[in-house]
Amino acid sequence: MTASRRSWIKRLGVALLVLLGAALVAAGVTYAAVARELPDIGAPLKGRDQTTVIYDRNGEVIAKLFAEQNRTDVPLEKIPAELRQAVIATEDQRFYQHKGVDPLGILRALWVDITRPNVLHGGSTITQQYVKVAIVTPERTLKRKVMEAMLAYRLEHKYTKDQILALYLNTIYFGHGAYGVEAAAQTYFGKHVSDLDLAECAMIAGVIKSPGRYSPFIDMEAAKQRRATVLSQMADLGFITEEAAKKASASDIGLAAHKSAGSVAPYFVEYVKQMLTEKYGADMVYRGGLTVKTTLDTAMQKAAEGAIASRLDRADDPSAALVAIDPATGEIRAMVGGRDFATQQFNVAVQGLRQPGSAFKPFVLVTALGTGISPEQTFECGPRSFTLPNGQTWKVTGAPGGRKGPMRLREATEKSVNSVYAALVLETGAEAVSETAKSMGITTPIKPVPAIALGGLDRGVSPLEMAAAYGTLANGGMRTTPHAITEVLDAKGTPLETAKPASTRAISAQVAYLTTDILKGVIAKGTGKAAKIGRPAAGKTGTTQQYRDAWFVGYTPDLVAAVWVGYPDAQREMLSVHGRKITGGSFPAEIWTAFMKQALAKTPKRDFEKPSGLKTARICLQSGQLASEFCTQTASGLFLADHLPEKCEIHTQPTEIQVPNLIGIAKEEALALLKKLMLLFKVVERPSSTVPVGIVFDQSPKAGSVGTTQTVVTIVVSKGPEPNQPPQPSFTVAPANPRAGEAVTFDASGSTDDGTIVTYAWEFGDGSPIVNGKTVQHAYASPGTYTVTLWVTDDRGAAQSKTATVQVR
Repeated sequence: MTASRRSWIKRLGVALLVLLGAALVAAGVTYAAVARELPDIGAPLKGRDQTTVIYDRNGEVIAKLFAEQNRTDVPLEKIPAELRQAVIATEDQRFYQHKGVDPLGILRALWVDITRPNVLHGGSTITQQYVKVAIVTPERTLKRKVMEAMLAYRLEHKYTKDQILALYLNTIYFGHGAYGVEAAAQTYFGKHVSDLDLAECAMIAGVIKSPGRYSPFIDMEAAKQRRATVLSQMADLGFITEEAAKKASASDIGLAAHKSAGSVAPYFVEYVKQMLTEKYGADMVYRGGLTVKTTLDTAMQKAAEGAIASRLDRADDPSAALVAIDPATGEIRAMVGGRDFATQQFNVAVQGLRQPGSAFKPFVLVTALGTGISPEQTFECGPRSFTLPNGQTWKVTGAPGGRKGPMRLREATEKSVNSVYAALVLETGAEAVSETAKSMGITTPIKPVPAIALGGLDRGVSPLEMAAAYGTLANGGMRTTPHAITEVLDAKGTPLETAKPASTRAISAQVAYLTTDILKGVIAKGTGKAAKIGRPAAGKTGTTQQYRDAWFVGYTPDLVAAVWVGYPDAQREMLSVHGRKITGGSFPAEIWTAFMKQALAKTPKRDFEKPSGLKTARICLQSGQLASEFCTQTASGLFLADHLPEKCEIHTQPTEIQVPNLIGIAKEEALALLKKLMLLFKVVERPSSTVPVGIVFDQSPKAGSVGTTQTVVTIVVSKGPEPNQPPQPSFTVAPANPRAGEAVTFDASGSTDDGTIVTYAWEFGDGSPIVNGKTVQHAYASPGTYTVTLWVTDDRGAAQSKTATVQVR
């Protein structure tokens, strides 16, 4: 080693020693400073509890939260050993070995604080957790962490381990306003803590980690999984046997009736409480005196609850959920998670992942339209079998009533035809549909398989997600994340958070409008006719196999609402509810209609704003393509301007039409039939002594001949017997140039005959019935040039006619 290198190493060592010394001095100064501020561990409860108040969007109080509402201290000997062991197993396995602080846990927590300050984490000992909730302030800083560790160490020297465990178990928060194990036992099981069995002890211990996530009132499946984890940890530590753990894990969780969070919007309040607790901790929520301003519209909430209660009013009826959102802001206006919060705390509106059935089809439609597929493109609508890429055969039902043949996509959406949408998803790709749903607001992961076109999802979706995603359509293709809280203030009025709604472009405005235009037809003449609310609205029904889930999701420009009906705790068939099967077009659509009418009663009616980039064109109803001059059945269609369909490929020449038998019928009846068949015609009048006047007695071509829309059918109409001197018709028109809708007087007084004219018959040229009379009046509905014909017949049966044109302004 060279002398210069030895010198460099020596200097580095000196520098490191200096830095270490400085760090030790700084640590000592910090320790001394923190030590002077340590609170008295002999007075653990801070005594500064303040009530948190939750308000609706109009400033009305909907809930008050405070800690001492539900706490009963019990001595450690009355707390079952299984509960104590369960808490130690899941919260602090080395509780009886350490001195209040677990160095590795502290280092891990400090690292998370530094690198991810917004992430909740564990790692604290039971002693530290008690200090955190009962003695120190709740802010998450390095100083608070040091103070927490110092107090935990002091607490371990002042109290025994059992005393600390008793303090902890009587202080910690267990959810739903329950502080301490006695309150938790009463809240969840309706019994004293001393009466809990092993499974119940494990469940309560598991809730500590996150009451908002693992409460069985909120999510039974998550609670069971968490309980199984606790039991497994207890078995690993030798507290219980593997057999006991398995038996307890397999047992049902029998809950006590849960008291409502408040008389107003209990599901919404629980939803807000859960978010607040997850973000700020239970201590801040139940002791910190927060002011929470929410998006809830109390009037709409009452309308939602009333709509469900009025339709599902029998004890054995299924449950229902409803979520309503302002599509422009994402603000949740109403939320009902079930029929009765007292008996069903699981919030289906937020946490219920159910199969959406055909309510998922709009995501396929949006994807297809976005790729340029025409809304009028035709697909085979009968039952079909598809061969999938994996070689499997996918059998799909067809249109109702046994209809087969081509059906336009617009009509297939209105009638919710599965075979059409199966073909559509195979054409667009399930992966693309999955991405569309995600971009529009579906947050639950979707496995991209063809069955998603018909709502066959591996996990399901929640009503909140569906409302948010349909809201993207209502908002012109802009996605806005739903939220329930607009502002949170601390006890001093300082804002802790303020909602800043932001919209992002999910799909094009043109595709959103075109999809909405199609979904309007679902309500106007499709499966959702029960959802007519007297204003522009769009939506889609959804019914799963065996009638286990039923949906209606619909929207106006001002409000979107998703309604689900079913049984939250099981996949039960709904084959006879009030005597009928439940489909999306029955109870869900009726509940949606009742809610929307009341919720929007004071909101002016308005239609969806039409963007540029769309074009209206005439289409052939058979091919779905642009109509040709030979198409006989046409209608107006709406398209993306850049994706107009081709000209009709079916009707490229005149359509063959069988000429009907016209002989023996009146002239006006014959002309009406020819017009209906779109055949051209010519009228020839000839005298006949055997055929009454005005009756057809010859035609060309003959009946049964095959013609086209270009064929001219000549009919010969009887004028009656040839008289010696036929009558001479003459008439005047007043006014000469009438306006549309104005009464016109036709006067045939100038007509003459060598005998007596007995009838005057008028044809006004606008398709109206023949009128008799010497002087008559008639009003033309629209401007144009009309040919008026006067028929006069004398007493010998001779007839003659005269025509003139009338120019109507």
